[in-house]
Amino acid sequence: MSATDVLQGPWIRILELEKNVWLGLSGEKLAVGDLLGPKREVDSTNPIGLLPCLERSYGEILADLRARETDLEMAQGEIFNLVPLDAIPTAAVASKIDYWIQLALNWLDQMPDSSVVRELLRAICNETSATQRARHRAKRLLSRIGK
Repeated sequence: MSATDVLQGPWIRILELEKNVWLGLSGEKLAVGDLLGPKREVDSTNPIGLLPCLERSYGEILADLRARETDLEMAQGEIFNLVPLDAIPTAAVASKIDYWIQLALNWLDQMPDSSVVRELLRAICNETSATQRARHRAKRLLSRIGK
């Protein structure tokens, strides 16, 4: 059984992740696909397929999601609440790849203060696979928000 057999319903593209790679809705499920349809469902607890979002600013992603809600005449927050934005930097840190950790730090700097943000910053401070630059930046961000 392929992912497209599981993902049924109209394919509604909501956010371009990369050229011809989209985040969208297939029925009630969040998925990654192309212009023609969904390819795989997004795991909201570990959204590895959404890491390319980190290559854009957190504010830009928020603005694009809100604009798409308007375009689709959906209620404000309807799409926004489906996309696991907090889990994207978590997946980046869990990847132990410095490129994604550095980009996650950009997002964490822009995200509202929360226990998730603080936990991730602490995790980066202690992550031996992160570069010294990333660990120090995480410490500075933690200091700024008051641990």
